[in-house]
Amino acid sequence: MKINIFQRHKNKQLTKAKRQLTQALHQRDMAALQNLITRWQKIIKEEKLTNLIVNEVLLECDAESHSWFFENCLGKFRYQQMQQQAQNNVFHILVNAGLEPGKDFSFGLDAEIIISDRTKQVLIDHLPQQQQKFFEAQLQFAKVADPIAAIEQNLGCPFYQNLTIIAARQVQSLSNTQAAAYLGVLLAGLVKRHPALQDVDFPTKFIFNSLQELPQQRVTAILNDQETNPQFDQVIIFQDLLAAMEEPEVVWMNEAERCLSLEQLKKLDLVWCGEDMSAEIMATPKDL
Repeated sequence: MKINIFQRHKNKQLTKAKRQLTQALHQRDMAALQNLITRWQKIIKEEKLTNLIVNEVLLECDAESHSWFFENCLGKFRYQQMQQQAQNNVFHILVNAGLEPGKDFSFGLDAEIIISDRTKQVLIDHLPQQQQKFFEAQLQFAKVADPIAAIEQNLGCPFYQNLTIIAARQVQSLSNTQAAAYLGVLLAGLVKRHPALQDVDFPTKFIFNSLQELPQQRVTAILNDQETNPQFDQVIIFQDLLAAMEEPEVVWMNEAERCLSLEQLKKLDLVWCGEDMSAEIMATPKDL
């Protein structure tokens, strides 16, 4: 009987500690939180207090309070290290599950991750049972980001705006057939890499903005081009994509040695997808 009374007393202590710590965390009151941690360490010992905070208290707070706790208790540098490690772990989980970066998920700033429904389910399946509902609840409050804004945020530049200006300049110097092929191949790779662009009608807007400075007769001819399998020099497209990402201009030594570095290929792979480029990335030695 004494054992049961003792156990009930311990349970009451844990319940009280959890309630007080949760309240301080919700209020983001660092002074109160530090005082509570110091006090409860003496009562229930450090190991039990740590388990209580990690496995119960943090699971009941919102995402911002969760981040606030770790950043303030661990220090900003250590917190950023932890975020980066967590992001790396998530990346490996998703890739090993057969998901594609840029298509099924992408990372933005401030440890944000944009995910598809399939990706969400993969992440949930990798969580312990008791944490799955908490994870789903946090996702319900996340806004669905505009794919253009999300991708540009990740790149750190107005990529699509830059590319539209470059494309508008490019079609000025091309024949009608070449302009149609250029836009067709360029858009096909952009949408293949980020299918969500199709959902916001990006191809139509991009074509309209790229052609708006041309005479109407030329616009009509380009839009009515009959080629069903357009072909265009991908090296020119690569140059335009890199320029839109505000990368230094690519200078070729000669026509026979027009090749990109592995780093440039990886950057292109963030925004554009083509069979030739993918094959080149796969064939490039990984230690370069």
